[in-house]
Amino acid sequence: MSSAHKISVTVTYEQSSFLYNGSPKCQLVVQEDTSIRFILDTATAAKYRFVGIIFGNPNDPDIGKVSIKNQATELKIQDTYCNHDDDISFRIVLTPLNTNECIVSPDPQVLNRPPQN
Repeated sequence: MSSAHKISVTVTYEQSSFLYNGSPKCQLVVQEDTSIRFILDTATAAKYRFVGIIFGNPNDPDIGKVSIKNQATELKIQDTYCNHDDDISFRIVLTPLNTNECIVSPDPQVLNRPPQN
């Protein structure tokens, strides 16, 4: 399924903090079927990998395909935009290279909102 809209977010993890496009908060407003791509920045990718995602409501119909690509430096979420007034809360999980530890992000959100006329 080809998505009409795409969003890319660069993820940085440093000094026990997650940054999304340079900001400590990540709220993405979606108004249509959207592919959301989280990409580790170069410095973070040298030390960490994506391992998964934890959804607040894994049965939310807006959550489509989730995939980890490019040697686990890219995480993709498909928001199907079934519900036009819905919040999707989740946590991103990273692991440091060569360990079995997990690091869980603060709660990013995707906000499905109807287009404003």
